[in-house]
Amino acid sequence: MGTTLLPGGAGKYVLGVDPACPRCQEPLTALNMLLHCQNHKAQRDHLEAALHSHGIVFNLSNVLDPKGAARGPVLCPRQIPSRLSDN
Repeated sequence: MGTTLLPGGAGKYVLGVDPACPRCQEPLTALNMLLHCQNHKAQRDHLEAALHSHGIVFNLSNVLDPKGAARGPVLCPRQIPSRLSDN
């Protein structure tokens, strides 16, 4: 995901920044904040329900790109059944 300005990312480069979440004491990274930290559980539950209502699985990839997840997998021509072969 790259470097963020969250303390878990900035703490690697800025002295004096505590990289731990004040609530769960885990590194305050985007992954922890979006998927695990209890400090953001209410917002995460709301997001998970919204994604689920559109048939989208709640995971980091889909949280970061819900429109991409909604598009679904791209079909290859070999995956499309041919009517010619049914004869």
